[in-house]
Amino acid sequence: MRQYEKIKKIEAHIGGYFGGYYQVEVDLEHNLVSWTTGGEGELEETVHRNIRSATAKKFLEQLETLELLNWEEEYVDPGTLDGTQWQVDLVMDDHTITKHGSNCYPEQWGKFRQAISKITGKPFR
Repeated sequence: MRQYEKIKKIEAHIGGYFGGYYQVEVDLEHNLVSWTTGGEGELEETVHRNIRSATAKKFLEQLETLELLNWEEEYVDPGTLDGTQWQVDLVMDDHTITKHGSNCYPEQWGKFRQAISKITGKPFR
């Protein structure tokens, strides 16, 4: 858990050429969550909310279970052009670790989406 405790903030983005986008920021230092959605002709909407310290800790434990730090840096399906792109930035004290993909996902992606949806109270798809 030591390595995961160094994570200060998680920023996750997903969107596609023809669809909308979802953007989430989980600030683990200040126990804040921001969720933004837009696109597909809709106005951008942003929601902010506070989370409890226990919720933030449980979220970090979930990320460790998903082995997020061990994900490959890039997941790409070269056979699909216009599809869905995603990115997860793990902000540490002195650097940021980025994981991203285009139409291809790590095995744990579904459970990661569930964890993001649970902590934000909003869908992340």
